[in-house]
Amino acid sequence: MSGRGWFITFEGIDGAGKSTQVDRMCERLRESSVRVTRTREPGGTPIGDRIRGLLLDPASSMHLVTEAYLYAASRAEHVRSVIRPGLADGALVISDRFVEASMAYQAEGELTVGRIAKLNEIALDGLEPDLTILIDLPVVRARERLMRTGNAADRLERRDDLYFERVRGRLLQIAAAHPNRVFVFDGEMDPAELHEAIWRQVKTRVGIIREER
Repeated sequence: MSGRGWFITFEGIDGAGKSTQVDRMCERLRESSVRVTRTREPGGTPIGDRIRGLLLDPASSMHLVTEAYLYAASRAEHVRSVIRPGLADGALVISDRFVEASMAYQAEGELTVGRIAKLNEIALDGLEPDLTILIDLPVVRARERLMRTGNAADRLERRDDLYFERVRGRLLQIAAAHPNRVFVFDGEMDPAELHEAIWRQVKTRVGIIREER
């Protein structure tokens, strides 16, 4: 790869299998001699990781507006310190979540999707993903997966099923509004088959990955 790189984001509710697919995609790209920068939100930078700790700590209590601003602050640092430099260096940057997650997760009460988008304008500095992979899974199936992991739920994961139904619905609405950029994949597929389906889409869109031998 040379010149400006590519920016790919993965979205989905907790338990959809998003992070597993990010792992598989990064490994596959590297096997294809593509230079990859893997990152995540919230976090991705030293400052962002400290904000992440506060946001996900079950002991943290904050207003929804405060939460939205903290996500935007983490994103501002992320864009300027990791994503834009990676793209300028010609890397393929893959982020486990980006601004669509804020629009889906933080749009509650007085915070509409439009207000979340407005709040993030300065943080994004005009940046938009080239491709977004949305892994969709029914909430009941996602919760079953999370329970099987045995890990303690973070602050957001402790919210009820109705909240996650709204989050899932907003993610699907975002996909419908951006059909040329956001592609929806069935999270109930076998993980290996799901990876192959996503891989075909990435190869088609990016067009810079050499054919595998």
